[in-house]
Amino acid sequence: MHAGKRKSAFTLIELLVVIAIIALLMSVLLPVLGKARKQAKAVACQALLRQWGYIFSFYTQDHNNLFPEHLGLRRDYLRCYYKSRELLKDMQPGEDVDELALCPMAKRPYGEGGYIPYGAHYCTYSGYEGLSSYGHNSWITSKTAAGGTIDSYLWKTASVRGGNKVPLVFDCAAYQNACPHHYDLPPEYDGHIEHGTNAHEMRYVCLNRHDQAINMAFLDFSVSRVWLKGLWDLDWHREWWGAENAGRPDWNYGNGWMRSFRDP
Repeated sequence: MHAGKRKSAFTLIELLVVIAIIALLMSVLLPVLGKARKQAKAVACQALLRQWGYIFSFYTQDHNNLFPEHLGLRRDYLRCYYKSRELLKDMQPGEDVDELALCPMAKRPYGEGGYIPYGAHYCTYSGYEGLSSYGHNSWITSKTAAGGTIDSYLWKTASVRGGNKVPLVFDCAAYQNACPHHYDLPPEYDGHIEHGTNAHEMRYVCLNRHDQAINMAFLDFSVSRVWLKGLWDLDWHREWWGAENAGRPDWNYGNGWMRSFRDP
């Protein structure tokens, strides 16, 4: 008789080695995959902001090149442009036009698991109810519409020089609009904002949503990434650089959480 062949099998040590290798590979790959996922969402965010550039471009073309008189991205006078053929051709099948108001990184409402900078706020003001994690610059309106705005500071029209440095629509933490002033302080800590104060509204925009940056559409309807420390370098209103003490704030303010952030 021939002796039976011995069946090959993994030993316990070999199994442990295989498991250790898999765990090591996972520890290397997961951060890479997570970073790739964030980058993909950042690209999708910029695509949505480009759509907002189209919306405001269509609006100004139909209104003597003037921006709206009132605040809010979800106003009825803008919604008619949501459904234009030019916008819908770039949207995925089944995609809701209301998705235009939500950054892919910030769709979950505050109070339902959402938190700053990755949450969405729910507005109930007349004419623009609904969720949003974007906002527009309060200084663009054709008439004073926000507390603290001055008529001579308003841009009112898209026909301005240097529109590539004037904020239009951007990642935002509250109210679907922001009215920054040159003297606004940065957030005291990551996720710090002040609701309903009409003060330091740069904090609505200074969000660490895209790795030390936010995405923004500008008055010339271009879109780009903006480093948080560079927010004070933009032309938020017509007299931004003419104001006393215009410039960047002290990054040591609060707990200094932005001190090590990248300079623009």
